[in-house]
Amino acid sequence: MVGRSTGSDNKAYLIWKIREAQKGRIPVGPRKSAHREGVTFKVLPLRMESDLVDKLDEAWRRQGLHSRMDLFRKSLHAFLASAGEADVAAMLASADA
Repeated sequence: MVGRSTGSDNKAYLIWKIREAQKGRIPVGPRKSAHREGVTFKVLPLRMESDLVDKLDEAWRRQGLHSRMDLFRKSLHAFLASAGEADVAAMLASADA
């Protein structure tokens, strides 16, 4: 559809998706994988009330951050650095690069 497969056969959705791609609102082509050679990832469960998440999303956008994950990484980095955990904080800083 937009350079990757789809499971949809809904004509209206497919037309909408193509138009969004033409307008540059969605990425075109295969999805980029977060996989890195020799690195194992873990997903951390983080449950929050939706009102709080909405406020966090407003905050990271106001601060000019790129994403919610960017907010979490920078916040963890700042906390760990101020708590004297320089080695772990440095690992978070290199993950941002």
